[in-house]
Amino acid sequence: MDFLEAFEALRLAGQPTPLDHVRRIIVFVVNSASSPSFDWNNKENSPSAASILVKAAGVPVDRYASESIELLRDIDARWTAQRAIRDSVAFDKKKDPTVAWVANAPNADIYPIEVSFQVLADKEERDYLNQLPTSFALPADAVDRLRAAAKKIVLASPDFQQLLKASGGHVEDNVRKTSVGMR
Repeated sequence: MDFLEAFEALRLAGQPTPLDHVRRIIVFVVNSASSPSFDWNNKENSPSAASILVKAAGVPVDRYASESIELLRDIDARWTAQRAIRDSVAFDKKKDPTVAWVANAPNADIYPIEVSFQVLADKEERDYLNQLPTSFALPADAVDRLRAAAKKIVLASPDFQQLLKASGGHVEDNVRKTSVGMR
């Protein structure tokens, strides 16, 4: 977010940036919060403080991912509106210098791609992945399932589909690799 705001500020100030030629910015927002199931309602005793803390720790992560997506969409909408004003036949920065800054609106579109287990259609797979611990060492089959789920989530993303449509891109899939081609 800080990078995009700095990029925007430099553009609006009329300063060149290394990204002036960029037309599309893709940001993957990975919601790493898991939702392990708890059987608190099946037990006579109250959950421990540690159990409650573990459950509560995921709330800010989930909220932060959602806010990030919305902020990225807001920045994209602002840039799109600025470009629409700039490109309007009615726009003349010489007549009204108070809106001349619009002429420097970034030319890039932002595509925030949310990667979250919540969007998986397969409930069994979603439940399995939510039970995985946060760890740098997972069994190979768990890593394979995480990668396959990430691929499904990204390919099903409406924002990713919009990106493909806007760029004339396509997804090529074979056994060894997945590549995305864009113009």
